[in-house]
Amino acid sequence: MTRTADPKENTMNKNVKTVLLTLATTVAIGVPLAGYAFAQTTPANQSQNQQDNDTEQNDDQTPAYKGSIQLPQGKGGAEIPDAQEQAQLQVLAKITPDQAKQAALAVVPGTVTSVKLGDENGNLVYEVVIGKVDVKVDAGNGKVLHQDTAGDENEQGGEQGETD
Repeated sequence: MTRTADPKENTMNKNVKTVLLTLATTVAIGVPLAGYAFAQTTPANQSQNQQDNDTEQNDDQTPAYKGSIQLPQGKGGAEIPDAQEQAQLQVLAKITPDQAKQAALAVVPGTVTSVKLGDENGNLVYEVVIGKVDVKVDAGNGKVLHQDTAGDENEQGGEQGETD
């Protein structure tokens, strides 16, 4: 016994095929577009908003600059002597203390009283003191990152150390 095709069944198969084809096409186009839209709104905007919030909240504590040489976060452990720390940091620096001094003097004229290489919130910088101005110079490229009036915190710390 041979079965003859029912015209209603053929029409229904065509409709099901059309719906499935439309659904597959929509998914094939829609999913990447949704992913793109999600990618555009999630990480970049959140990190930018987070940076803006961090800058606003930490104006007094964290500088808004970023150096070209990022240092790893300190591991808890024994303190190392300043001379040894300076030697370790000097290996990472791409400019010399004299170059940092010249870069600072180009921005703030005066007499340099100290040049010290250090870790400033994870950035490797030279701290160049000219009079009462503290100039932060990027130890990687020699750009002046920040300058502020030195003194209040350092002077109080020095006085306390002497009276103990």
